[in-house]
Amino acid sequence: MSVPRLLVIGGNGFLGSAICRLAVGKGWDVSSMSSSGKPYATPAGHTPAWVPQVKWHAASAFSPDSYSSLIQESTAVVHTLGILLEDAGYKQSVKSGDVLGLVKSFASSLGGGGGNGNPLKSERNGNPLKSEEERRRGYEGMNRDSALTVLDTLISSRQIRPSTSSTNTTPFVYISAADAFRLVVPRRYIETKRQAELGILSRCASHPDAGIKPTFIRPGLMYHPHIRPLTTLPAFLVDLSAKLSSASGLPNPFASRSALHGALESLRTYPLHVDHVAAAVLKCIEEGREGVVEVPEMREWAGLGGKRRVDIGLQ
Repeated sequence: MSVPRLLVIGGNGFLGSAICRLAVGKGWDVSSMSSSGKPYATPAGHTPAWVPQVKWHAASAFSPDSYSSLIQESTAVVHTLGILLEDAGYKQSVKSGDVLGLVKSFASSLGGGGGNGNPLKSERNGNPLKSEEERRRGYEGMNRDSALTVLDTLISSRQIRPSTSSTNTTPFVYISAADAFRLVVPRRYIETKRQAELGILSRCASHPDAGIKPTFIRPGLMYHPHIRPLTTLPAFLVDLSAKLSSASGLPNPFASRSALHGALESLRTYPLHVDHVAAAVLKCIEEGREGVVEVPEMREWAGLGGKRRVDIGLQ
């Protein structure tokens, strides 16, 4: 069996770096693509031993010409780009452990200031007009359009250079999210994730000759006690809440698309160590799994609990 050639979109990020590290440990040929192209470094600025074994490339997901050669050479692609909040400072607050800064970012997003652009700009249908760059940095751009652009580029590359075997397929793994953040982040976060899933499914179905196999990973809260210490306490509290909910056995009484349903699910969805999510991504690629992978299944794979399979229907 040939060595997988993995391309991770956003490989120097929190989850992307974990995927790269575990893939290198398996002996895979790993490339990372990000806007900066900078190799991963720890919060303290250190370079782990695995980093030189990854090929680090600077490219924009919105500019196919900047990575078309990379995607042609890859046998599997993982898209990890995405934002939880449109406030640009929240990621740095998480990295640095700045609790006050993170609270301000959440308050800004919930208060309507989460990256909606300059409120003094002219409006259309009640929404401020955005520049192209603002749109790309927002929910629609980062969570949806970047993934669809990468997928379109992958499909085009497979149609230009078709596989020598009709049985060969290319896994395309999209890091989505469990519906477990409502009332905490704007609803557009989960809406754009689901729009991306549907768009990916539609494109793959429309181009069966390209041989793209889509997989959607839906984690809830991801944590790491050393790399992201700020996530430890929330993970502990959510884990405790989820255990109490599981013990009660009570169903969610609210309508599935309501805010209250989403809020309750936030307290019922177990957090996952980022390495467990990364391992689930690689397992799907290795085993050719297709469809939606939810938190219970990832927990089962990690030896943490029972599993619940979800089919391709995007529930």
